[in-house]
Amino acid sequence: MTSPEPRLCLYRDGDPLPGEVLSDLGSGAREEAFLDTFRLALASGSALDGGQADPGGRHWTERGLAWAWRAGQESDRDARAVVMGPGLTGKALAAAVDGIHSQGQLVSGGRLLSASLPAVELSLVGPPVAPVALTRATEGAAEAAEVDLAILPPRGDPRSWGLVMMDMDSTLLANECIDEIADHAGRKEEVAAITERAMAGELDFKDSLRERVRMLEGLPEDVLETAYRERIRPNPGAQRLLETLRGMGVPVAVVSGGFTFFTDRIQRDLGVDYAHANVLETAGGHLTGEVKGEVVDGAVKAATLRDLWQRLDLPRERVIAMGDGANDLPMIAEAGMGLAYHAKPRVRYQAPYNLTHSSLDGLLYLLGLSDAEIEAYREPLRPV
Repeated sequence: MTSPEPRLCLYRDGDPLPGEVLSDLGSGAREEAFLDTFRLALASGSALDGGQADPGGRHWTERGLAWAWRAGQESDRDARAVVMGPGLTGKALAAAVDGIHSQGQLVSGGRLLSASLPAVELSLVGPPVAPVALTRATEGAAEAAEVDLAILPPRGDPRSWGLVMMDMDSTLLANECIDEIADHAGRKEEVAAITERAMAGELDFKDSLRERVRMLEGLPEDVLETAYRERIRPNPGAQRLLETLRGMGVPVAVVSGGFTFFTDRIQRDLGVDYAHANVLETAGGHLTGEVKGEVVDGAVKAATLRDLWQRLDLPRERVIAMGDGANDLPMIAEAGMGLAYHAKPRVRYQAPYNLTHSSLDGLLYLLGLSDAEIEAYREPLRPV
């Protein structure tokens, strides 16, 4: 009598359901991931009960259950999916898995990356489709479940990434610095409305920046320090992200359509390795309402990214870029991994990957790091 083939099994409240037959796994193979009362595991067929797998292919979700089956094919390729967000429950995970199944990809295992966010990494097997294309095809399921879902190549060494470049305002920082400066001129609401439209891609960035800077004319330059000290804060997860990348030896760059006054302090206080931004002109201790030199727009951001990876002698594939505004799209498109962070709709639609429900350190889970691995890598900034 032949021993049963190992199968993927998804459990709900302790009751197993049949899943995919995986002919390339040994009968003793077993991986587990836990989330709420939702559990997926690899187990031998003798451990399963109930239902018959449909060799034609079948998938569904109901009350937090999700399973699928189809025959393996020689052309199948491995991939992985990361599903995460504060709203990730057993039912939400089941819905995400169902979206993955609908694209011909089957879950062959998984592990819990974070119990606190939470975040789960699933191993996939299926037809050789580009990961970004699969991510786009499953966006609807992810949004319906209110989670972030990214389908990525198999995990490599996360330390092999050579550069992370990010936007400053509303990405690394929780604020738009120019809006906070404008508050000292009594024009925050007016400036913020222009900022919002510029970040959504409704206005030319260079023209809109000059218009906003003109509204700051005559302000004493010490309002910049006041705004930084009293208003400007990093986004949730920023410190954890930067400390982990530092410990991994991955340099971080900030390129901003904002101002060097703030990027200089971000470099000092958060330990960013490189920075590039606009220079606010001052005279007699006051802002003139002008920007000195070339405005850092989307094209300049992309050029800065290319220049830096060439200086570091990196291939494009080892570069990550992330931002939230339309002016970040050129650099997001240039990178080996491009992400939109809590971004405007146009940016979410065009970016290969999105962090919409997760904090900034969600990037670390996309790299395949677990909470334990993150803590092992973290290197706090040493006081100067």
